[in-house]
Order: sequence, then structure tokens, then C-alpha cells
Amino acid sequence: MRFQELRDMSGALLVQGLHPAISVVAANPAQRSAALAALEVAGGCRIIRGSDIDGELARATMAAASKHEADVEGKRGDVAAAERSLAETAGAAQRALHEASAAAHDLARFGELADRLSSVEEGYQAAVRAEAEAARSLAATLGELDHVLEQRRSASASLDQARSSRANRGVPEPVVQQAVSVQAALASAESAKSQAVEQADEMYQSARAATREALESLQSAHRALDEGLASVSSDRPEWASGIPLPGLVANYRDHLAATLAVTQEAERQAREAEVAARARLGSDQRELASLVEAGAAQPDPLEVALEWVKAQQLPRDEAVAADDAFSRFGPEGVASLVTTFSAHGCQVIYMTEDPSVLAWAIGLPSEAGAATTIARSRPQPRSYALLGG
Repeated sequence: MRFQELRDMSGALLVQGLHPAISVVAANPAQRSAALAALEVAGGCRIIRGSDIDGELARATMAAASKHEADVEGKRGDVAAAERSLAETAGAAQRALHEASAAAHDLARFGELADRLSSVEEGYQAAVRAEAEAARSLAATLGELDHVLEQRRSASASLDQARSSRANRGVPEPVVQQAVSVQAALASAESAKSQAVEQADEMYQSARAATREALESLQSAHRALDEGLASVSSDRPEWASGIPLPGLVANYRDHLAATLAVTQEAERQAREAEVAARARLGSDQRELASLVEAGAAQPDPLEVALEWVKAQQLPRDEAVAADDAFSRFGPEGVASLVTTFSAHGCQVIYMTEDPSVLAWAIGLPSEAGAATTIARSRPQPRSYALLGG
């Protein structure tokens, strides 16, 4: 229903020439009360009162408070989650540090034992070479002594033959004397060679003793390396029994170095994760403090009212009337609310004494709306009470 005029219950004309879209009626409180009473009796019109707006504003305020409380609780949950994340990342960083430290200790300890084994092995090889050289020298000296002894046996045989022949007066004395001289020279040579053999043998025995000591040192270094591998946290190498080849030792050292690099990278990433978790916790704590300090946001009354008007389900053939119910929003707010109601396609009858609102209505295009006034008539019966406002 679209109203063209309004009459009170006695039939007296209150207002005529109502615009089918927007009608802003200039009326005092008593006149507005009479007009609303007439509209209620006529039916087909929805009356908007200030209490409708009050209720919607109260609901919006409660909703904002509830949202703020939910935001605070949600942020508290974020802080708790950030605290758990920090504890987890800090623990992971501590474990990564321990693993990196263990890997560094493994590499340093193994490197120390491997270097010792390599050094002792070089000493053992040098001792073996020295022993072999002493053995060769002893053998050569013994050979020379044997040669001298062979010569002496030959000389002794010749001297015995010469002495036997002289008894039969067949060998001259000079020849015998020469044989004696040769025998004496060979005896002196034998003595010298015997001393040389003794010296060579002493050197050989000393070299053998050094080799045994070097071998014991090598075996000790090998045992130390083997025992050290038992404490290495990395996988133990599968070596055959005996002294490992230098290439195998070098390969395992490289394996430990690669393990150290991996654990150090894992430690770096764990530390970065811990720093990020700590930063996230600080950010969430600051946001929580800001939320609590700021309190619930107060909704904009006009925005709340406009959203309420937009949400109304209004038939196009129904009219909407209001007794200056939007005055709290000022002239511009009244214009926005009235225009928004009109956008539903229904007739809007707004009654007010505000000259600014009336001036706005007067300035509307003729097809959009118009302003009018309550007719001057006799005083209304006391039964009409002021509604809305």
C-alpha cells in the first residue's frame, strides 16, 4: 500500500500529497503522534521507532565485545602455540648443537689417532729399512771375514808344506819367511774383520731392537685407533684385521668430515628456526597486549543502522514510517537511512522538525521524493500518545 494522504480516526485530514517514494513530513511531536496512530490503524505500514535502532546498536556492541573476546582468546591461543613452538625449536637446536659437537669431537679425536698411527707407521717402516741395511752390512762384513779366513787356510797349508819341504832341504828359507809374513798379515786381517763383524752385529742387533720398539709402538697406535673408533658416534668402518691401509683411514676421515658438515648445517637451520619462533612469540605477545589494551572496538552507529536497514525484508507494496527515529545520526545520516529504505522499493514516510532534513527532501528530484507538512487542524484527542522519536 502506498499512502497519498493520512486521516485521523475521526476522519480529519492530517496530510495529503504524500510522495510514493520518499515523503518527508514537517510535523511537531503531537502531529507526528497522530500521524503514526493513523498509520497503525490503517495497516500496511511498518513503523520504525528509535528503540529499533537502540536494540540493533546494542546487539552490534555486544557482537563487537564478543568478537573482541574471541580475538583475545584466539591470540592467547597463538601465544601458547608460539611458546610450544619455541620450546620445541629450542630443544631441537640444543640437540643439533650436541650432535654437531659430537661430530666435531669425533673428527678431531680420529684425526689425532690417525695422524699418530701414520707417524708411527712411518717410523716403523724406517726402522725396518734400517734393520735391513744393518743386516746387509753384517752379511757383507761376514763375507769379507770368510774370505780372509779362506785365504788364511790356504796360506797355512802353503806354510806347512814349505816347512815340511825345508826339512828335506827342498825349499829356500826366503820362501818360508815370505809364507810366514803372509800368514801374519792374514791373521791381522782376520782380527780386523772379526772386529768389523762384531761392530756390524752390534749395529744389526740395535736395529732389530729399534724395529721391535717401532712395531710395539705401531701396534699400540693401532689399538688406540681401534679403541677410539668404539667411542665415535658415526658408523664404525668395516676394516679387515691388522693395520688399516692409509687410503681406508683417509676415506673414513672424509666420512667424519662430511658428517660434521651435515650436523653443522642442521644446527644452523635449527638455530634459525628457534630465532623465527622467538620472533613469532614476541609478535604474538605484543599483538595480545595491544588487543587487551585497546578493548572492544565500538561500532559506528550509522554503519550499524545502514546495515540493519539493508538487511530488512520489505515488500514493495509496504510503506515504512518513522517519527524522527534517525535524528541521532544528523541530517546526512537521516538522508542515507531514508534513501536506503527507499532502495527496497517501498514508500518511506519520515516525519521531523529538522529544517536540514526538510531542506534535503525539498531538494530531491521530483521522481525521488518530496517534502510536505501536516495540515493545520483542530487539536488532536489526548488519546494519541507520542510514539517513537
